[in-house]
Amino acid sequence: MEKNLILLFGCTVLKIVALSLLGYFLINKWKRQSKKYYTDFPFLMSITFFGYALAKIYDLCLYYIFRDTPDLELLTEFDPTLLIIVKIRFVLCPVLVIAPYLVLMMMIWFQDRVRTQKIIGISWIILSLLSIIVVQNYSQILIVNALVAFPIILLSIISFFVLNHQKKLHEINSLVLAIAWSLYVCTQLLRPLWITLGSGTWGLTWVGELVELLTLVMIGIGFIIPANYRKIQETSIMKTAVC
Repeated sequence: MEKNLILLFGCTVLKIVALSLLGYFLINKWKRQSKKYYTDFPFLMSITFFGYALAKIYDLCLYYIFRDTPDLELLTEFDPTLLIIVKIRFVLCPVLVIAPYLVLMMMIWFQDRVRTQKIIGISWIILSLLSIIVVQNYSQILIVNALVAFPIILLSIISFFVLNHQKKLHEINSLVLAIAWSLYVCTQLLRPLWITLGSGTWGLTWVGELVELLTLVMIGIGFIIPANYRKIQETSIMKTAVC
């Protein structure tokens, strides 16, 4: 087994462990709350991280199955079975992984409009699944993947920058989240490049996995640590109370 493939397996396993730990920490944080709702940030993000970890386990299988494949796009175009295997991966992520995050965005933008939340959420899931079902090759899947995930991620970047500017939701660190998601987008834009570099079917994909992991850990931290302006607000309240 070549060096790049071994490194790819190692980085992917590391990513699975890190995502699982982040999901475990957030679900425990949610359980410790006096009042628990399934729309709480820690619960939704724990589902996202666990879902992503499951998708990376599937990736391990794909990396091994296609380790000697010279052209994955041609194989998926002429082999229906192979195309189905790849499609399952893109149903797991981004559709199932992004879905809880979409709920989170709906809670931020349409907090008291439950019907609007349901219409947008269900429509997005149906359109995403239909898009993946009808694609005919690997290139089309990658395009659909971007169309499914990036609008939600872009919305989250805008949302967290706005929340940080307005100093809202002090229980999360909106600035860290906005920066982390921006870096995540950069890693996704560079991801196809790593495959073309290095030897073997997957090239230097392991570098992309490692860099992406750092941004995901940063996202996890953003949901764990409170915003800096929380301390400022608490100090201001204490001073007011003393006066």
